This record gives sequence, C-alpha cells and structure tokens, in this order.
Amino acid sequence: MPIAIGGVGGSGTRLVAGLLRTLGVFIGDDLNVANDNLWFTLLFKRPGVLAVDEAEFDALLGALVAGLRGGAPLAEDVAARVFELAIADRPNHPAARLRASAQSLLAAANRPPTAGRWGWKEPNTHLLIERIWQRLPTLRYVHVVRNGIDMAYGRNQNQLKLWGKQVLGEDGPVTPARSLAYWCHVHQRMQALLAANPRRMYWLDYDALCSDPGRHLAPLLAFLAFDPALAASIDLGIEAIQRRRDPTTPLDAFDPRDLAFAHSLGYG
Repeated sequence: MPIAIGGVGGSGTRLVAGLLRTLGVFIGDDLNVANDNLWFTLLFKRPGVLAVDEAEFDALLGALVAGLRGGAPLAEDVAARVFELAIADRPNHPAARLRASAQSLLAAANRPPTAGRWGWKEPNTHLLIERIWQRLPTLRYVHVVRNGIDMAYGRNQNQLKLWGKQVLGEDGPVTPARSLAYWCHVHQRMQALLAANPRRMYWLDYDALCSDPGRHLAPLLAFLAFDPALAASIDLGIEAIQRRRDPTTPLDAFDPRDLAFAHSLGYG
C-alpha cells in the first residue's frame, strides 16, 4: 500500500515526510532538504504535465514507481524520455540537478526490490492525484492543509507561479489576494475529492496537528495502516507555529468569497 503526501507549498508536508521515514517508509533517496522526492519533481513538476496523454502518464508514473520499488529497470524509450525532461533549466531546478535526478532514478530502478512500504512526498502531487489513483488504486494520499490566509503572506509562492494560470484561469501577479484565491481553488477541489474518496485520502490540518499532536497523530497512523498506539512513542519535533502575518493586518485586499471559505475551515 503506497503512500503519497501533498499540499500547497509551505503547508507542512516536510513534517509528515519525516514521520513516514521514522515509520520505515522508503520515500526515495534523491530528496531535497524539505524531503521532496526529486524524481517526482523531474517527471511531473512542469506545466505541460497536466495535458500529457495517457500513454505518457503511464510511462512517467511507472518510472517513479520503478525507482521507489526497484527491481524493474526502465525500458529504453522510457529512460530516453526521462533524460529529455532534464535537458532544460526550470525555475528553481537547474538542468544539471534534473540530470542528476534522472541518473539516480535509472540507478534506483535497477536495484533489488524495496523491502517494506514505499511512497513519496512532493507538494505538487495534489494536482495529479486523480490520475495517480487510476493507476495506483490502493495509494493512500495525505493532503496537508495550513491556514490559507497566513500562507498568502508566505515566501513560498512557487505553486501559484507555476500553476496559477491553469488553476485560476488567467495570469496575474503574485499577491496575497491571488495566493489565497489559488489556495481556495485547490482546497475546494480537494474537499470534493475527499468526499468521493474517504478511504484513499486524509485531510491533515497542520495547525491542529502542531497544536495537539497527541490527538491528531493516532488517526493519521490508522489511516496509513500503522498501529495507532505508535503515536505515544513518536516525537514529531514540532516547533511553535510561525504566523506569517500580523493578526492586525487588514484583510480588505482579499476577495470576500475567499475569506468566507477560509473561515469555513476554521482559519482567520
């Protein structure tokens, strides 16, 4: 039963990835400091991926799974496609680093099969989760959610820059108002997916987890098919939540509909 973790960038997915590693889940060995799986980044973190045909998506996801599971060397045409994706620089991802990920992915696919559970953490997973479920129906997906109004003032606006036009329907500047609009669109969609897939998706409130880990960790472990009793022995290393805005900052720059949605989820 594979596991994937995603969310809007800056939601706290790194904490959950650390939890998976503590539990012995293999999430790849080509990771950045935030524990993002850089094979996923290479294969899927690019605007054109939302429009690729079924055959290419099959090949890309198959390559990712081969790297995580091992024991399944990539076919020559798939390997060639993997290296094609590493030819050009991308924002925050130089071509040289992408090539290194392509090489490590090919090497990982050639290793003996992985023993035990496997999965990945890469925030952009949420954009593709429906297509991933079609191919990995037993995959359990954890969507990490954090106060969208706070996140609108955060430094990590990479998803808005990369996917903003496709999610919101038009280009625009990187502003707190547009950031919250993106967050709302994403989480309205994720609410619908959760309602349709309650056994495959877990909505993890990062703020709540940090405020009361004893209460929220056990049900997360149960969803992931681990013994909930392990919660008593796990130290997540949670530090105080850093607010990204002054609570007295006026909110009149935001669309009232976006504020209403954020408030409906308990965020103010």
